[in-house]
Amino acid sequence: MSQVSLERALPNGHRILVDSSTLIAYFNRGELVWPAAAHIVDQLVWSGRNPAIVSMVTAMEVLVRPLLHGPGEPYQHVIDFLGRFPNIRAVPIDLPVAQEAASLRATYRFSAPDALVIATGIVHQVSCLVTNDGNWPTKLHPVAGRIRVCYLTNHLPFP
Repeated sequence: MSQVSLERALPNGHRILVDSSTLIAYFNRGELVWPAAAHIVDQLVWSGRNPAIVSMVTAMEVLVRPLLHGPGEPYQHVIDFLGRFPNIRAVPIDLPVAQEAASLRATYRFSAPDALVIATGIVHQVSCLVTNDGNWPTKLHPVAGRIRVCYLTNHLPFP
């Protein structure tokens, strides 16, 4: 597995949903999957090859760690990233997302945060959730026809 397998999993032009674990790995160079997360963000997303969507649940989750140290530079860095990084959009939880999330909760019993993340991707027509959370492949199984999972660990070792 490698950069080739990762790029094959994320076809050119496909919009992706980037989850919390991917962005946490991206911001923390010590993570095992950091090279894969960095490649996705700094190459595939930045270039526009794979525009990215971030749910507000993810935005909230990636802001927690910097806030534990106070609202200083690390916190501002994440805010700037979410607001200004090319080809990444942090999208609001609006009525269509809430409706889709409610439907997912009612049908599949997803937790509220998971339903909001999944609904954000579905409403914004992503093809794939990019994650390093090993639970997502199983969680998304009921909606696999609507959104698939790119599990970063499957693409290691990464150059």
